[in-house]
Amino acid sequence: MNIFIVNNSEENCGVHQYGKRFGNIASKSKKYNFIYCEINSEDEFISKFNEYKPQAIIYNYLSGTMPWLSGGIVQTCREHNVKQYTIVHNSHYHGFDYYLHQNPYHPHVDDRNFALARPLFDYKTTNSKTDNDTLHIGSFGFGLTCKYIDKICKLVNEQLSYRKVQINLHLTEAHFCPNADTIISIKQECLNSITHDNIKLNTTHNFLTNDEMLNFLAKNDLNIFFYEKYQHYNGISSTIDYALSVKKPIAICKSNMFSHIWDVQPSICVENNSLINIINNGFSPLEEKYNSWTNEKFIYTLETIIEKTFGD
Repeated sequence: MNIFIVNNSEENCGVHQYGKRFGNIASKSKKYNFIYCEINSEDEFISKFNEYKPQAIIYNYLSGTMPWLSGGIVQTCREHNVKQYTIVHNSHYHGFDYYLHQNPYHPHVDDRNFALARPLFDYKTTNSKTDNDTLHIGSFGFGLTCKYIDKICKLVNEQLSYRKVQINLHLTEAHFCPNADTIISIKQECLNSITHDNIKLNTTHNFLTNDEMLNFLAKNDLNIFFYEKYQHYNGISSTIDYALSVKKPIAICKSNMFSHIWDVQPSICVENNSLINIINNGFSPLEEKYNSWTNEKFIYTLETIIEKTFGD
């Protein structure tokens, strides 16, 4: 059975990066022929559709990243008896046959709504750190104010003033949310938050490949992520997929963007635990999460969804 996974082609886009990981892992399935496609127009879609004649389509859809996808296209595919799924990226979703939720613990699973495993990387961990005297604390993502990067620096400054620390920030521009000026202001706010000479800030901005990003995270003693708390939102931040993949300690705030990992014990939430405790606890609090979302389990979960919706 041919199953399309349809994505946009803009690399500097978190939605794209999630869809690409999804496609790369799904393509390893031995049960179904998942075909990953980067499509940016209705004409491209029709051409691919006619070439492969898929029996199912998974759209990595947001209206802003896939504006060419219309209700008319969905209805035409439906008339060809093609089952259509969408990966849910926020709280507003409708018009498809089935909905694939990124939260592995999505609370409303039924015959049309399904919970996915997280798409982690199959990363081979290497211990490349040589400076044992300095704590390396890292974070990355698109440089947006909703990620409270300056508050990360403020917390490090408050809690680790007695240690030599290097804060490594990799902040990139987002294609669909131009933010070059925001990155400049975030960097200045971070510098203003650091008042101790033994805490240094290192920022980089160039676009990194997945391997380069994973290597960046693997060199840190702690990777820390903050996000705005959204009242009505069911998204999950993909930064955690990268950080989990390298099996280094992770600290988070209690944003619902991290709701899939905020329950681990000992706590990795900065509201409940200190940074030094989180570092000293290592990766063990997250080991069970990591083992739950291997590529094999991601594929099994996806295959099971396909089986249920086709009545196999």
